[in-house]
Amino acid sequence: MRSPSPRASNEEQYKLPPEPSDVYTAPFSLWDYLREELLATDFDSHQELKWERVGNFLSIPLAIEKIISFGFILCFDSFLYTFTVQPIRFTLALWRLLKSAVTNSKTPLPPSQKADILRTLLLGLSILILIPLADASKIYHSIRGQDTIKLYVIFNALEIADKLCASIGQDILDCLFSRSTLLLLSRRLPLTTHTIRPVIYFLLATLYTVTHALVMVYQMLCLNVAINSYDNALLSLLMSNQFVEIKGSVFKKFEKDNLFQITCADIVERFSLALMLVFVAFRNLIELRGSEFDFSGGMFLPESFGWIGGSVLWTISYPVLTVMLSETLVDWLKHAFITKFNHIRPSVYERYKDVLCRDLASGSRLSARKHSYVDQSPVVARRLGFSSLPLAVLTILIGTQAVTLLVSSASPFPASTLHRHPVGATWGPGFSLPFQWWTVEGWQELFLTRLDWELVSYRAKWGIIGFTFWMCFVLIKVIMGVNLVSYATRRGAGVEAREAADVVNDFGRDPIGEAQEERKYNRELKDILDNPCDDAAAVSEIGERKPGRPGVIESSRDEDGQRKRPKLEELTRFTMVKRIW
Repeated sequence: MRSPSPRASNEEQYKLPPEPSDVYTAPFSLWDYLREELLATDFDSHQELKWERVGNFLSIPLAIEKIISFGFILCFDSFLYTFTVQPIRFTLALWRLLKSAVTNSKTPLPPSQKADILRTLLLGLSILILIPLADASKIYHSIRGQDTIKLYVIFNALEIADKLCASIGQDILDCLFSRSTLLLLSRRLPLTTHTIRPVIYFLLATLYTVTHALVMVYQMLCLNVAINSYDNALLSLLMSNQFVEIKGSVFKKFEKDNLFQITCADIVERFSLALMLVFVAFRNLIELRGSEFDFSGGMFLPESFGWIGGSVLWTISYPVLTVMLSETLVDWLKHAFITKFNHIRPSVYERYKDVLCRDLASGSRLSARKHSYVDQSPVVARRLGFSSLPLAVLTILIGTQAVTLLVSSASPFPASTLHRHPVGATWGPGFSLPFQWWTVEGWQELFLTRLDWELVSYRAKWGIIGFTFWMCFVLIKVIMGVNLVSYATRRGAGVEAREAADVVNDFGRDPIGEAQEERKYNRELKDILDNPCDDAAAVSEIGERKPGRPGVIESSRDEDGQRKRPKLEELTRFTMVKRIW
């Protein structure tokens, strides 16, 4: 028996569109048309349904600011860990390592303390490598000498490089700090190609940290050049780059999993931009502090420093606030139009917050998870795609240079004295002979004649100020961590109810603001336009997939025949779902 042709099988599987005579009535006459236009009094009965779209559009700014503010605090908590908890953990781990080395103890160092030592060594080695490469003044003036368009291209290239480095860097750090890698760091194991893996991972992590931190340094200084430009053209050009995000995102099909990735990217971008703007404002404050110009006139300052004359604080904060407000406005418009065009309700942002809270609570000691690290932020940071280590390197590099300028400008000593007597060498100018520590006379000579006590007290004052700031940050980190874990634990009580209510945002959801007749009309119109009978037959020789091919379409559907969508708990910022944002 002859097999049916593909054309016949398609006609049997799909219904042909109805004939035009079955759908449309006879056309109006001219008199009927004029009568309908001039005497019609009925309006569309479904117009009041559009208010839900308008209400959702207006409620998006508040919803997006809630999730971004919560994510901002999570990023700040993870960022503070590097400067507060990590030095304490490194000190404890180093003490235990030295104690076991002196006593020749056979108890191995726990993997968590090995990770603390490696993380601190990675941070210190990256800073040592970048000190000669990241001179802020040289990089600033080299960027400032470029053309405006070239600087615009450089800024976009650095933004792409930042995202690429963040995606690969998290995998490298996970390989380095995994338990299987840390267990290989033992003096009892012989040196083989397998046990040398930690060294390879450490070198790769160092290369990544140096590269990513260098990209961030150039990003920050490009932003500094744009803010300090003597006309608004460069700053406006870089701010227009933020509005390009609207064009590149709102006119595309989105589901709530793609929107979750965009939200994670916006959280990290908001925190990184805020941190860089703080550095820019601090550098400008130091530079303007010693200036003798009249700030109220504004004639000696860039136009981006404000149109209204005022205090130095307003002069510095005006361009910073302008950039932050433009970034906030772009986020509002982008999310508002994405949710409008894709019929996503604002309740989806509460589900995003539930996912972040679940990551935060799952790593705490209050949960059932055991053998977790003290810091709970890496789980959330991995979800957000937040790179805390390169940002810490950037902070130390730029912060050290800025604080050095601040100390030099506020010092009562001439700059030559500070350079001739660096930190740790507070000897007086008459010091020439070596210190005789084995004699009492040597100690008396040291304290009475050789030490410059005025310089010692000056440096001790700055040391006490620095230690006070560090203790304040430790206190902030502890209070913030306790409240975050407590909030995440309390929020877990209503997760199931919010997950059940968020079914309205699932794949295949009903459009917002459309009545049953309008939905029926749109479905019929879609069937007419997407009729498979109009498609050409698939040719397997050129790689086209035929309908019904096993393992292709059926594998992506569930038991009910619906397309499967990944759960929010399975997504991170760099998980490939159609595309990565």
